[in-house]
Amino acid sequence: MLVFGKIMLVYYIAWNVFFNYSLNENQDRAALEFTPACDSPDIYRKGCRIMKKIRLGVVGLGHRGRAMFRIAAQNFDSVEPVAMCDIEEKFWVERQTFPGNESASMKEDFPSAKFYTDYDTMLKEAGLDAILVETPANKHADFCMKGLEHNLAVLSDVPFAASVDEANRLWDAAKKSKGMFMAGANPNEMGFVEALVDLYRKGYLGKISYLEAEYIHDCRSLWEVTPWRARGSVPIKYCTHSLGPLLRILEEDLRTVSCHSTGSWICPENPAHNDLMTATFSTESHVVFRLTTSFINNAHIGPHTYRVFGTEGYFERFSGRGKLAPVTFFSSNKLYGAKTLTELPIDTARPEFGSKAGIGHGGADYALLNRFLQAIEGKCEPISLREGLRMTIPGIYAAESAKRGGELLKIVYPWE
Repeated sequence: MLVFGKIMLVYYIAWNVFFNYSLNENQDRAALEFTPACDSPDIYRKGCRIMKKIRLGVVGLGHRGRAMFRIAAQNFDSVEPVAMCDIEEKFWVERQTFPGNESASMKEDFPSAKFYTDYDTMLKEAGLDAILVETPANKHADFCMKGLEHNLAVLSDVPFAASVDEANRLWDAAKKSKGMFMAGANPNEMGFVEALVDLYRKGYLGKISYLEAEYIHDCRSLWEVTPWRARGSVPIKYCTHSLGPLLRILEEDLRTVSCHSTGSWICPENPAHNDLMTATFSTESHVVFRLTTSFINNAHIGPHTYRVFGTEGYFERFSGRGKLAPVTFFSSNKLYGAKTLTELPIDTARPEFGSKAGIGHGGADYALLNRFLQAIEGKCEPISLREGLRMTIPGIYAAESAKRGGELLKIVYPWE
């Protein structure tokens, strides 16, 4: 019996070693099969393990592109900043200036990274593992498709397509690629959105019948540094910030839309602007979703408000109003003591990220990049292209509805 027991103990230890080795191998695609010099720029340590760094590039060095690349390169040991691309070399060599923010040039901060003015050349030469697509908002899809053709991990900023045709082509490109697409919807990663999802999954809100969101942000002060905003505002197409968080708890796709626009009242010299647009969406089961967006206004209020009406509860994210700080509320018939409106002590930041929880848009940018890098290593799921297009395509149809005077349109998706 003693001999048999020892044999079983050895077998147990050997099996566990093999099991844990196999599990770690599957979970960590970046694990190296050799131990390089510890000062190699291509590796980093994670606990006791030696990991291959993720060779990262960015296309589009406007304010957003530079900020996201900095956050990734300066806050994640797994990232090796390799290459940057823009048609304007000044964004590489000049100091970054933005209202309330000034920093060193990208060339100064990342002297080992190579700058390109041609995207195709960068994709061929730089040996990238991943790319951040941070071009102007209406020019994301083609850059994403080229990244996917090179089988890269692609993180695209919002929105993910400017037309239905682009959405279809991007969907097809992703299906053919061995790479990974992740929708860069940073509001989806905010702390109060995680709280909303948790409340919904635990049944405290019941079945959802009505949702609404508002994105009210006077962007005229940004026209000089982001000139694409000044070329005719169609704010309903920039709907991912509003739809994305709430679609996390809505399993159905939005199916129909009717949208109206105020036209251009505040800047009548440019009739292409739409000061404010309101869309009403619905699903096949008659869940209603109202969205109001405005990028030219005199409201001076916090940009994002969300409300959710359920059969057992209610959720609201109230944006700031002057001296009134943003606040998150909920009520539930399913939770003792919460039948009346109850404040949740959660804002945009994700407490689990500690000292880095507030980096970039109240912590949403850090959380987004963390998820992207974790997804590359196979440790979590990315925000998928399907999720990204669910929050993009309805805005494209809404803009068309407004052009037609509010005509009710059916929304069609690439996967149908």
